[in-house]
Amino acid sequence: MKVRPFRLPLIVIGLIAAGATLAYAPSASATTSSQQRAVALSDGAPLTAVSLGGAAKIDANGAAIHVPITLTCSQPTQVDLTVKVAQAIGDTVRTGTTTRKVACDGTTQRIRIAVTPVDRPYAPGVAFGTVTGNSCDALCNSLTDEHRFDLAL
Repeated sequence: MKVRPFRLPLIVIGLIAAGATLAYAPSASATTSSQQRAVALSDGAPLTAVSLGGAAKIDANGAAIHVPITLTCSQPTQVDLTVKVAQAIGDTVRTGTTTRKVACDGTTQRIRIAVTPVDRPYAPGVAFGTVTGNSCDALCNSLTDEHRFDLAL
């Protein structure tokens, strides 16, 4: 078989790409050990659960909502909580984000975080929320919960 001159560079480039892919692809044993190491690092981390409640209360004619959060820690620690809420009404989307440092006492705690919208007030109805908790003592870990919930007066 005779290779035409313009195809030869394409074949060479393809062989180089295949070799590079094989050279940089992790082996199955490397992937397994890194996954096991990640699990081992999360073991013993103080933040064990964070969850967003099912309904938030509207306050100040929609200028704020109070979002219920459940936080569980295995030992006393500081947790950075970030709560994001988005609500679509008609052609507009109302959004707000709050970040707060919370002292977790090593038990399950129920707290409320106030979130203020950026442009327009929140209204009764359905919204979508995300809560992320980050804790860094001897080990760092991050947990997230996200789902739709109700906004009510």
